[in-house]
Amino acid sequence: MTDRLAALCELIDRTPSFIDVGCDHGYVVKYVLENALSPVIAACDISEPSLDKAKKLLGEHSGAEFVCADGAQAAKGYDTVFIAGMGGREIVHITQNCEPQTYILSPQSHVREVRISLLTRDYDIICDKTLKDGRKYYDIIKAVRGGGKKRLERTDGLMLEYGIFVRERNGVMLERLQKTYAALLAYPPTEKNAAKVREIEEVLKWQSL
Repeated sequence: MTDRLAALCELIDRTPSFIDVGCDHGYVVKYVLENALSPVIAACDISEPSLDKAKKLLGEHSGAEFVCADGAQAAKGYDTVFIAGMGGREIVHITQNCEPQTYILSPQSHVREVRISLLTRDYDIICDKTLKDGRKYYDIIKAVRGGGKKRLERTDGLMLEYGIFVRERNGVMLERLQKTYAALLAYPPTEKNAAKVREIEEVLKWQSL
């Protein structure tokens, strides 16, 4: 299991039902099974070959249900929905079709759109961290039903872009932003790049305090 998946697994609480959408090899489902975190557990993937990887790891009689389907339909009715390794827009599409008690998410892109979608649907983001796994950086998010609209009222653009808890020290976030900042300074000085530089400079002030 990768460091990213291990960190995401730590966010999983006991739940009446659990589904991993885009389960691939099935490592997360294996963790939920081994720790008896739910009586109803599903491994879902739209790809039959990918789902076969999970079946091979877990065994046909592991107690998990194997679902080959589009996550937007398969995730309906579960109390905890876990999605990692998909683009943010795909995650928004899937999550708009279900109303669990808890989401545990790790978008590969368009993370701002994921945060906005959760908050406007009244899901409060209670964990929003930057994690480094190997040479790559990832966002990991946990959101629970209720309170999202209130949080949105006190959330600014930088929090939506870089993380709800961006004003809290995070060494990995600082490292990520410093690299992004250095890269931006090497790009042509367009108006868009200049605006991004100013944004990151503001965030770096908070992270360097």
